[in-house]
Amino acid sequence: MKKLTPIKAIRKHCLECSSGIPSEVKNCIITDCPLYPFRLGKNPNRKSIGDKNVAVRRINSKIVS
Repeated sequence: MKKLTPIKAIRKHCLECSSGIPSEVKNCIITDCPLYPFRLGKNPNRKSIGDKNVAVRRINSKIVS
Protein backbone atom coordinates (compact mmCIF):
# COMPACT_ATOMS: atom_id res chain seq x y z
CA MET A 1 0.00 0.00 0.00
CA LYS A 2 1.22 3.48 -0.89
CA LYS A 3 2.04 5.74 2.06
CA LEU A 4 0.05 8.99 2.09
CA THR A 5 1.40 12.39 3.00
CA PRO A 6 -0.33 13.94 6.02
CA ILE A 7 -2.26 16.37 3.80
CA LYS A 8 -3.44 13.58 1.49
CA ALA A 9 -4.43 11.46 4.49
CA ILE A 10 -6.52 14.36 5.82
CA ARG A 11 -8.14 14.79 2.40
CA LYS A 12 -8.93 11.06 2.31
CA HIS A 13 -10.45 11.24 5.80
CA CYS A 14 -12.60 14.22 4.80
CA LEU A 15 -13.82 12.42 1.68
CA GLU A 16 -14.75 9.39 3.77
CA CYS A 17 -16.53 11.63 6.29
CA SER A 18 -18.48 13.23 3.42
CA SER A 19 -19.55 9.94 1.79
CA GLY A 20 -16.91 10.30 -0.93
CA ILE A 21 -18.48 13.43 -2.42
CA PRO A 22 -15.85 16.13 -3.08
CA SER A 23 -18.41 18.94 -3.16
CA GLU A 24 -19.53 17.95 0.34
CA VAL A 25 -15.94 18.27 1.54
CA LYS A 26 -15.72 21.75 0.04
CA ASN A 27 -19.05 22.77 1.60
CA CYS A 28 -18.34 21.14 4.96
CA ILE A 29 -20.22 22.79 7.83
CA ILE A 30 -18.17 21.26 10.64
CA THR A 31 -15.94 24.29 11.07
CA ASP A 32 -14.83 23.31 14.58
CA CYS A 33 -13.15 20.15 13.21
CA PRO A 34 -9.37 20.45 13.68
CA LEU A 35 -8.90 19.20 10.10
CA TYR A 36 -11.28 21.77 8.56
CA PRO A 37 -8.57 24.15 7.26
CA PHE A 38 -6.80 21.20 5.56
CA ARG A 39 -9.91 19.52 4.06
CA LEU A 40 -9.24 20.63 0.48
CA GLY A 41 -5.85 18.93 0.36
CA LYS A 42 -3.85 22.11 0.86
CA ASN A 43 -1.89 23.37 3.84
CA PRO A 44 -3.20 26.87 4.55
CA ASN A 45 -0.02 27.69 6.48
CA ARG A 46 2.21 27.38 3.41
CA LYS A 47 2.63 30.13 0.90
CA SER A 48 1.76 29.10 -2.62
CA ILE A 49 4.26 29.18 -5.44
CA GLY A 50 2.29 32.04 -7.00
CA ASP A 51 2.91 34.17 -3.90
CA LYS A 52 6.61 33.39 -4.15
CA ASN A 53 6.74 34.54 -7.76
CA VAL A 54 5.07 37.83 -6.84
CA ALA A 55 7.63 38.39 -4.09
CA VAL A 56 10.52 37.65 -6.47
CA ARG A 57 9.17 40.12 -9.05
CA ARG A 58 8.86 42.81 -6.38
CA ILE A 59 12.45 42.26 -5.28
CA ASN A 60 13.69 42.27 -8.88
CA SER A 61 11.81 45.48 -9.69
CA LYS A 62 13.43 47.19 -6.71
CA ILE A 63 16.88 46.08 -7.83
CA VAL A 64 16.30 47.38 -11.38
CA SER A 65 14.88 50.73 -10.19
